[in-house]
Amino acid sequence: MKYLLAILLATTLLSCYKPGKIEVVNNIDNVEIIDVKWGDVYIVNSLLPGESSEKVTVLKSEEKLPSVHSVSFKMSANGRIIFLETKGTYSLDQDETISIILDDNTGVKNNN
Repeated sequence: MKYLLAILLATTLLSCYKPGKIEVVNNIDNVEIIDVKWGDVYIVNSLLPGESSEKVTVLKSEEKLPSVHSVSFKMSANGRIIFLETKGTYSLDQDETISIILDDNTGVKNNN
């Protein structure tokens, strides 16, 4: 009986996982951003200035929450493409929705 109760309790606790959601907003002037990711979680293929991605659900199989990651993307402007990653990180917890706004003041680095 104790084992059955322990299994039932463990199953209940494991099934209570609530995924988080992320959206990214491109407020960088005159720049398209491409292949946007939060850590290894793919967010969107392309965002023009002023566009927002759909809210992407982060499943337990993709990332155990809570988790903290930077955002990586390719920036396309004037026919040139450069890979960038935010210097800052963004935290996501279970059952949370965050909006990451990338703008002209967002600190970025190029690791290439």
